[in-house]
Amino acid sequence: MEEIYSEHELCRDGDVLQLLPRQVCERLGVFPVAEENDMLVVAMADPADLPVIDELTRVTGMKIHPAKAGLDVIKRGILRYYGDEMEEMESALAGPTQTAAASGFAGLTDAAPAVGAVDALLEAAARERASDIHIEPHARKLLVRLRVDSVMYDHMTLPIEYHASISSRLKILARLDIAEKRLPQDGRFEGRFNGHPFDVRVSTVPSVFGETVALRMLPKYSSMRRLRDLGLDADHLELMEDIVRRPYGMMLAAGPTGSGKTTTLYAALMKIDRISKNCITIEEPVEYQLPRVTQIQVHPKIGLTFAAGLRHILRQDPDVVMVGEIRDPETMQMAIQSALTGHLLFSTLHCNDAAGAPVRLMDMGAEPFLVASSMSAVIAQRLVRRICEKCKESHHPAPALLGRLGITDPNPVFYRGRGCDNCRGTGYRGMIAVFEMLTIEDTLRAAIVRKAPASDIRRLAREAGCRSLRDDGIRKAREGVTSIEEVLRAVYIES
Repeated sequence: MEEIYSEHELCRDGDVLQLLPRQVCERLGVFPVAEENDMLVVAMADPADLPVIDELTRVTGMKIHPAKAGLDVIKRGILRYYGDEMEEMESALAGPTQTAAASGFAGLTDAAPAVGAVDALLEAAARERASDIHIEPHARKLLVRLRVDSVMYDHMTLPIEYHASISSRLKILARLDIAEKRLPQDGRFEGRFNGHPFDVRVSTVPSVFGETVALRMLPKYSSMRRLRDLGLDADHLELMEDIVRRPYGMMLAAGPTGSGKTTTLYAALMKIDRISKNCITIEEPVEYQLPRVTQIQVHPKIGLTFAAGLRHILRQDPDVVMVGEIRDPETMQMAIQSALTGHLLFSTLHCNDAAGAPVRLMDMGAEPFLVASSMSAVIAQRLVRRICEKCKESHHPAPALLGRLGITDPNPVFYRGRGCDNCRGTGYRGMIAVFEMLTIEDTLRAAIVRKAPASDIRRLAREAGCRSLRDDGIRKAREGVTSIEEVLRAVYIES
């Protein structure tokens, strides 16, 4: 029987909320999950309660498939999907609401109904610790989703009629053209939500049913992470500290978008003596302000690209340079030349693992001997969710899961979160990175010069003692920092 641990897992299909009134759900202690194969999946504290199942059959006229969920999870689900937040947004959209100044948008005087609705949404996102908000129009509904600890959740479903007013309000805040609905647009605004100041980045993209709006929530005054706070094990921390002490060379952070690469580079910059050295960055965007570091934000519309900015940075007598991303051949060539001419250069690169970084640079047109000479280290990483400390418990994963990760121990003990109020029933709270650190030594330099494939570089790295992302993930799962399921979700790479 299916078991549901979190209210985030409850509402898989917002349309089924129409099948069971809120009063029935509260009276019976149930929640409609989804309609599958002409049956209504209903979360119940006691799936064997036949009178409740009979009552649900009578009310809905459908066959009932019970799923087990804690009563606290069901109650939170009723509040989330039937309750307060949706009622607040719907009432805000239905008539006049508070002024913009009262809703937290200082300096804006538009008192349209959408002001309160957008304010309620932003407050809820900040309260949930969401990094992103997605507002997605569909044929008959408007779906709002949040990304919390790197995982997307359905937050609420609204009538599609509310889409125009919500998207227009966000465009006004971000100073975008509200009349332009055919082309993508990007903007930003600042606000204070749930008691904390945020910089909110807004992106709109036209879709079949209207404009999709994505918002990135950036806390303005977040404390900077130090190297020892990133989740580096003792051997990785020692390697990292050695890398940042080097006077020159290129260190790359590799991984997909949202894997924490920029945070790692910021932590590396914080470790450097910024009093005796001149540190300059060029980023898109500047996410955090670093003391005693000159930070430049790219502006492609006026010609300030990564490559152009880096060219001028080198005339500013820098010791340490950070380039937000190597994404084109010109930036790559400038970065390599910087590392070869006595500068310590940090940057990020999109590739799957550390062994793929030198091959990626060569695919972009770099000469193999220049890559081998300039590159000093590659750090590949992924973010995994931390197990909630309040509800952590040991468990034995299914043999199939262990087999996929190559774990052959008899009866190995791992950990998971049972789900509680502290983690809102998810079993996880917060994030931590898992790492693969590849230092470029003579053997690897020779392999790069002869244009060896990534598989050969990966094999040589393993022979030299480089721990893979998968191995570091398993190590953290054994220590109870994360779960084996998270390792499979985020960091499993075939080797």
